[in-house]
Amino acid sequence: MVKIKKKEPMKKRLTRKEQRKQKQEVKKTHKRLYHAGKTNGTQRVVAAEAAAAAAQSSKGGRKKKKKKAKVNPEEIPLEQMLSGEVDEDDDESIASDFSDAEVDALLPASHKVTTYEPLGKQPKAQRGAIQRQDEVEVRKRELRQQKELQGKARKQRVKQLKVDNEEEDREIAKLEKKLKLNKSKDKNRLVRKMFNDGLDYLLDFCLDDDEEKQKWEEKQERKRQMREQQEKEEAGMWSDDEEEEEEDEDEARDMPEDDSEESGESGMEDSAEEHSEEEDEDQSEEESKPKIKEDIYGRKRDAEGNILPDPNEQEATATGQKYIPPHQRALLAAASAGSNEKQAELLARLLKHCKGLLNRLSEANLHKIAAGIEALYMKNSRYNMNETLTKLLQEALLGPTRTQERMVQEHMVLLAYLHAQIGSEIGAHFLQTFVELFDGHLKQLASLEVEDKQLNNIVLLLCYMYIFKIYELSLLMELIGRLADNLCEKTVECLLLIFQSIGFRLRKDDPLAFKKMMQNVQSKIAAAPLELKENPRLRFMVDILNAVKNNNMNKLPQYDPELAENLRKRLKAMLKNDRYVVTLNITLEDLLRADKVGKWWIVGSAWTGNLNEMGAASKQKGNQSQSSAGFADQLLELAKKQQMNTAERRNIFCIIMSAADYVDAFEKILHLALKDQRAVAYVIIHCALNERRANPYYAHLALKFCQYNRKYQLAFQFAAWDRINDIESLSKAQIRNLASFLQQLILAAGLQLSVLKVVDFMQLERLSFYFMREIMVRLLLSSDERELQQAFERIAKNSKLQQFKQSVRLFMQHFLLQQEQLAKLKLEEAQQLLLQQRVDQLDKLLAYVDL
Repeated sequence: MVKIKKKEPMKKRLTRKEQRKQKQEVKKTHKRLYHAGKTNGTQRVVAAEAAAAAAQSSKGGRKKKKKKAKVNPEEIPLEQMLSGEVDEDDDESIASDFSDAEVDALLPASHKVTTYEPLGKQPKAQRGAIQRQDEVEVRKRELRQQKELQGKARKQRVKQLKVDNEEEDREIAKLEKKLKLNKSKDKNRLVRKMFNDGLDYLLDFCLDDDEEKQKWEEKQERKRQMREQQEKEEAGMWSDDEEEEEEDEDEARDMPEDDSEESGESGMEDSAEEHSEEEDEDQSEEESKPKIKEDIYGRKRDAEGNILPDPNEQEATATGQKYIPPHQRALLAAASAGSNEKQAELLARLLKHCKGLLNRLSEANLHKIAAGIEALYMKNSRYNMNETLTKLLQEALLGPTRTQERMVQEHMVLLAYLHAQIGSEIGAHFLQTFVELFDGHLKQLASLEVEDKQLNNIVLLLCYMYIFKIYELSLLMELIGRLADNLCEKTVECLLLIFQSIGFRLRKDDPLAFKKMMQNVQSKIAAAPLELKENPRLRFMVDILNAVKNNNMNKLPQYDPELAENLRKRLKAMLKNDRYVVTLNITLEDLLRADKVGKWWIVGSAWTGNLNEMGAASKQKGNQSQSSAGFADQLLELAKKQQMNTAERRNIFCIIMSAADYVDAFEKILHLALKDQRAVAYVIIHCALNERRANPYYAHLALKFCQYNRKYQLAFQFAAWDRINDIESLSKAQIRNLASFLQQLILAAGLQLSVLKVVDFMQLERLSFYFMREIMVRLLLSSDERELQQAFERIAKNSKLQQFKQSVRLFMQHFLLQQEQLAKLKLEEAQQLLLQQRVDQLDKLLAYVDL
């Protein structure tokens, strides 16, 4: 039954004391419920409920609650039922004040009390806060108003322009009326009048496309007529017919519109016919002329490809004058004053631009300046750029005073960059220019003064061009030979400059060539007159030469190779797109005879040399390089028998066989400056295998190389792998020598024991098993136990060699310690005990590290 809810009287406000008491009770309840959820929750909740019920019953015994009178539903008034003021059966409601989320989460679902917000009530918005939605609406309204204002302004502007145009048209009509000009009459006459007044450019703004085309045709026709009149005036040919034609033209101008149009049409037809006739005549003339083309060398050829004789050459031979080639004629024409002002202006601007770039050149902005000059090479012809840079470099570097060495290095790095990025013909051009200057100064050596430093600067330029690998060492040796042949105070100064700047580099690049050059210079000095021998510069040069020979850098004053080395590294970093400096292998004779014979080093250049002579020269040079080593014929014959088929292997073999000890052999092989370390490893292992008995000399030499550079260590490892993989082709003596060689290298830490990982332990052949047994027995019975322990520890710590370590342990246990194998080894009892003891130790070491 639904009870009618009676209106309750307003509750009396609690006092502060009562409020504090109520809060304390709420806190106690919260605390009780919180601890109830933590430990023994259900028991404590039941106990708390029992305590609360007992307290309630004790209170109920003292005071009796007033019982509410039961209301009969039939007695409830209709107005009260409609108003909703009806109580439920249980009038008492508990307002939950539990606000602890953790307590609510831990309570069972039956004990949870859920509260609901009353329907229809929404949280009030905070007053004073600016809503984002209002800002967007305000912004949209402002943009809409702005667009409306812009549209109104545009309409007003268009309307005003129309009004101005109408007013301007009225003004134009008024002026035309005053000038008695009518658009319907002789439109062409108006156009001609504007042409005559010099106002034809205004027609571009007001004429249509057809009118512009007609105007252009009339302009071309008038120019043609003016040209014909000038030609006739120059020829002095005036006729009565032309005067009559001019009178007819004047009459035609004064004719009315219809006549002028007819005459215009007939004139157009006549001009079209004349043009067609002229075109036919031109085509017939072109067909009658023979087709002549020019090849890449500047020679003229006919349609069949035959070379036509040069008329200038024929005229020169007929008159007995000297023939001038076409490119020199072009140079003379360009050099003549006033021949081509535009070309002269272009060259002057190019010279100014290049000079500005070179003046700012330094190590810091080297890349930027080089990129700028490279861009100029792309925009201008290479001939103009080469000539301009040659002129600027001669002005900056080849003065009568000594040029700073740093400045020369920076400019030569720039040349090397252009030589690599643009093309090898750039470096070849400058090399040819400087060599020709060098040859010219040597020819005038008697007239040169010692104070004049031009030859010194040329030599310094050539030295640093070699440092940056623009040309080969052979050309520099030829230049040094030319200086030594003309020995005097000036050439001694130049030789001293070469040895001071790049002497150590020459010794490093080719020790044998440097030794031969030094002997040549010393022989020239010995044959020099006494007056020159007493020259202090010559004595100082000899001291410097000896210092370079003995690799003593301290005796060279102000010697600093770091700058050149830094510039070489910077040059390598500057080059892009896999570019590199192509080293030119050109002889001195090729450069000096280039104007007569040609430049074979430039692709597409005409050349009249003899290929057979070049082949003979290269063979002679190869024979000289072979015989320059000074080895005995017996050694060379022995090297040939051992199949040392390259010059590098032959030299290494002869050095190894003729050396005093392994240190001497090591130093001599290093002086060869070999780039391929594999050749050294191949020759040493080959010699070690072909000895009758194991020779420790080769192992000590190989160990020296392994300790010198890791590249040699890798080379010996690869060479050993090649021999192990090809073990079936070796004899037992060679296998014993190989085992002894590797055993010494492994114990001395030249190679690791992992060099044996290429052995297939799963399929050991007869010779492979023999090799493994020999090397393992030699290792296990070695005298130094500490070296053996370290050799096995190095592979034991490597986690990538698990399979190899297990294979080694299996091999030692099953193939070395069995009685049958020990009997085959023929070892003494002490050696057998030592072998067994070391196998057990190393097996435990490998097993322990694996664990």
